Amino acid sequence: SIAIHDSGDIYVTVYNGICVFDQAGHEKRTIGSYGSGDGQFKCPSGLFIKGDVMYVADLRNNRIQKLTTGGQFMQKFGQHVSGHGQFNGPVSVIVDQRDRLIVSDFYDNRVVILNQAGTWLLTINGNVSGSHGFQHP
Repeated sequence: SIAIHDSGDIYVTVYNGICVFDQAGHEKRTIGSYGSGDGQFKCPSGLFIKGDVMYVADLRNNRIQKLTTGGQFMQKFGQHVSGHGQFNGPVSVIVDQRDRLIVSDFYDNRVVILNQAGTWLLTINGNVSGSHGFQHP
């Protein structure tokens, strides 16, 4: 996944973290490392930046991590279960105009919406009338 900061820096997810490049393509730093601790990743797959805050869908840790764009851990949401506000392979995350986190939960075939505190608000299931349903959104 790729996201652009207001400064023009380019953030790219890699297997165990996030690489940050300047506008000329020079690597500035790497954020995170492999693992399951705060600020560590196991296959970060989705990335969204809003201001100086970065949201990362951490696929194999089954969570969303919230960090500063400088890499300081702020908060995490979810764990590996299928309940409300939990995840089974989150692959993407965005923040909407109302500051809600919208997460694509790959293996549970659903979209989960949380508030900024990580509290579950809504689940959109793939069983939509007239469709074949979500298949790994």
